[in-house]
Amino acid sequence: MSLKITNSFKKQLYEDFVYENPNTSIFQTLEMAEVYKRNKNCTPLVLVAIDEDTDEIVVSLLAKILAEKSGVLSSFSKHSTIRGGPIFRDDDEGVIATSQLLCHYNEISKKKVLYSRIYPLNNTPQIMPSFRGGGYEHGDWQNLLLHIDAPINEIWAQLKKNRKYGVNRAKKKDVIIEEVEDKELLPVFYNLLQETYRKRGGLLEDISTFEATFDLLVPKNMAKFFIAKYEDRYIAALLILQYKGVAYEWYIGSSKKREDLLLCPNDLIVWHAIELCTNNGFHTFDFGGGGLPSEMDAGWVRFKKEFGGRLVNYGRYTKVHQPRKLWFSLKAFEIYKRLFLRPKVVGYCSAKM
Repeated sequence: MSLKITNSFKKQLYEDFVYENPNTSIFQTLEMAEVYKRNKNCTPLVLVAIDEDTDEIVVSLLAKILAEKSGVLSSFSKHSTIRGGPIFRDDDEGVIATSQLLCHYNEISKKKVLYSRIYPLNNTPQIMPSFRGGGYEHGDWQNLLLHIDAPINEIWAQLKKNRKYGVNRAKKKDVIIEEVEDKELLPVFYNLLQETYRKRGGLLEDISTFEATFDLLVPKNMAKFFIAKYEDRYIAALLILQYKGVAYEWYIGSSKKREDLLLCPNDLIVWHAIELCTNNGFHTFDFGGGGLPSEMDAGWVRFKKEFGGRLVNYGRYTKVHQPRKLWFSLKAFEIYKRLFLRPKVVGYCSAKM
């Protein structure tokens, strides 16, 4: 097989290849590439390996290159994420092509980013040797998957007592869940996410990501924005992505005021999304990550786990392209955290009966 690795391809050929692949993911679609492109801090990189004898795509890859800082600090904060990829033809030639594509990607990335990280979203052990051969180091990374191709009462029965209590309490207190249909609500939605990310010490992407998602994915039914309302104020937000029978919890956040947390809006908004997806024929609800095994007792992990999802560990694979610059960047960030960032606080429903 003679391979050509390129960033030039027929759009329809790429879309068909990704959609028809059994190990596909929304994060490898051209729609997501366009979302990344419209994020002012982000650049997508799309590569394919084409069999020159048949002109068919054998492997595809979408990387998201993100600069967490701007200006002169951009090169000290730039990294690449490949989520749910590469997408490969599941045969010997596809595995070989995956190795060659990653080598080509590494040559490009070593000049652009500090490190690359691959997050498999499916169980694909056949390409793990390609990761190792490309210099990617394996690390644990968990996720929670809830199978929702069942009657809703059976799914409800899997919820732990705390989550059932939270959902019922929110309903009793007349918290309502609305789907965001007016783009003018996005700043309110975004502010709720910011509250959570500030408390957890995390970095939230620019609002342009959410504007692009609303403009590009919502009209195609590939994304939904939900917001929880109590009386005259909004208190929680959830963004899910939808693709080929899988719903992905992408971003979730809420007000951190005690009186709002006691209403358990996070419980209700997640259950609302699960129920809606179940009733619309989805088969899986992907909770978007479950952290390291050492984080099993973290509040945000317990919250997800108590919805009844199955714990999986497909790992993550990291390659450092610029070790000296990464070392300097990490040291500088440690100093910044000590000076400016608050300790982590996780706020989910803590109400007691």
